Amino acid sequence: MTLHSTASTAKSLRARMLHSGAWLVGSNLGSQVLRLASNLILTRLLLPQDFGLMAAVNTLYFALVMFSDLGIWQSVVKSPHGDDARFLGTAWSMQMARASLLALGVLGMVLGLLLGQGQGVFAADTVYADTRLPLMMSMFALCALLQGAESIRLATAQRQLHGRIMARLELSSQLAALFVTLGLAWWTHTVWALLAGTLTGSAIRTLLSHLVVPGKPVRPCWDRSHVRELLGFGKWIFLSSIVGFLAAHGEKLILGATLGLASFGVFAIAGNLLAAAMGVYSTVNGRVIFPSLSQALRDGDETRLVRVYTRVQQLADGFLGLITGMLLMAGQWVVWLLYDARYHEAGWMLQWLSLGLLAMRHQVVEQLMFARGMPAWVTANNILRALLLATAIPVGFALAGERGAIAGVVLSQFASWPLSLYFKYRHGLLWGTERWWLPALVAGMAIGGTLHLLLSTWRG
Repeated sequence: MTLHSTASTAKSLRARMLHSGAWLVGSNLGSQVLRLASNLILTRLLLPQDFGLMAAVNTLYFALVMFSDLGIWQSVVKSPHGDDARFLGTAWSMQMARASLLALGVLGMVLGLLLGQGQGVFAADTVYADTRLPLMMSMFALCALLQGAESIRLATAQRQLHGRIMARLELSSQLAALFVTLGLAWWTHTVWALLAGTLTGSAIRTLLSHLVVPGKPVRPCWDRSHVRELLGFGKWIFLSSIVGFLAAHGEKLILGATLGLASFGVFAIAGNLLAAAMGVYSTVNGRVIFPSLSQALRDGDETRLVRVYTRVQQLADGFLGLITGMLLMAGQWVVWLLYDARYHEAGWMLQWLSLGLLAMRHQVVEQLMFARGMPAWVTANNILRALLLATAIPVGFALAGERGAIAGVVLSQFASWPLSLYFKYRHGLLWGTERWWLPALVAGMAIGGTLHLLLSTWRG
């Protein structure tokens, strides 16, 4: 490859990164605004217990999704065969087969919940003892089938950094879900409105994936060589996804069996607010950074790979540091200004949980691990987080009740830092990418502290 062609390729990748990133960031910001606005309306129409129930359903379903993850989309994005029709057809067949098994898994979980409730396994006031939970959970079997039927062209759109297409599809399905949820919540004032909105969003997303995503038609097929490639990469994704779920969402499983239903609902509100801050970062990390690093690797340019990684890590550190600092100092005001007194306990939870945003900065290097074909490192990171989570929450709850449990959640998110730092040191990436997060955190705390003083004066 000539110097001129290398420079042109680098410029093309940078332009596509910026264009795709701009669309996805804009879409995600719009999505978070819509989600926050609907959340504010729904908290006036529904009870904290309803949010606790829906959080439990989403967590249990997401657990099954992650426990069956084969990394099909990541394989399409990363593989040199990612544009081959037969490879895509095989990937789509595997996606649909996984969805069918996932639906059966949902029904199996429903049976387990019914048996557990009948035997009095769950504490009376917890979310798992609520008689509405099994029926709500069973409806997610349909959600699994809808997601399996999504066009595999969505993965190729991600591979090619078509951020505009992905953004329009995401917003369209979210708007449809939002209208259904708010309309039914206003009419019924029941938790079933949340479930109906989720199913509507899944159905619209699947329909649009076949209607609006460009590309050649893909037919399901089965090629053994491609299956081996998909499973060869997917086996590590599978293991990493299991422990990754436990590391990132295991606290909901534990707290759901520990806290009362109303308290768990308040915790869910704090989690929703935090998700608004996490959403932009997570979307760009998975749909722009990973494809960009993978493209640099496919081009065989190690220097450009390091340059792309260093730049995006610095940008992530600046964003996460600022947001963490502001929420740490002024997060309670977000809750007090937006929600009524029933939800004010979510304020201190949001402040503490915001520290977990800073721990997320090493998700960028985990995308580099994936792009280099080294998912075992990500699995090891997730195991460290999951192990500390499983021990820190019970110990924290025993020592200091609800606040101790939340402290355990926060502490566990930093368990993977030592291994990530070691990986960066081995690959000569450490010193250029560890300089920005602390100044950004201090700046964010200064901004948040100023807001806290101003609002305290105004309120006083």
